[in-house]
Amino acid sequence: MTPTANATRLWLEPRLADAPLELRDDILQLLDTTPGLDLSDPVDALAAAALAGFEQVVAGTGSRSEALRLLAADAALTYAFEAAAEVGRSAELADRVGLDGELGKRLTEAVNARRGSGAGGP
Repeated sequence: MTPTANATRLWLEPRLADAPLELRDDILQLLDTTPGLDLSDPVDALAAAALAGFEQVVAGTGSRSEALRLLAADAALTYAFEAAAEVGRSAELADRVGLDGELGKRLTEAVNARRGSGAGGP
């Protein structure tokens, strides 16, 4: 992998140095398992990994591992906003992934799919 392709990990790893090991590993797992990530842009990669993590939680059953996944997704999105702030992209990221953007759309779709499958919920 080229240094540009590693930009997300290079940006993220120093910030994860003091994170609990399980949380750090789950954040990195999100980056490793989210299909189609472009790791050359920390803002986009972390936001996409966070959204994938939130989708997994919504589709899950409420287990302890899903609680950790929720924390990891939340942390990844927080890091995405930190990276965005460093390069003046906070407003763009908020518009793109906020509740009126991708996050809201994906969560609504996941909840509707779950309701349609009879998997419980209100």
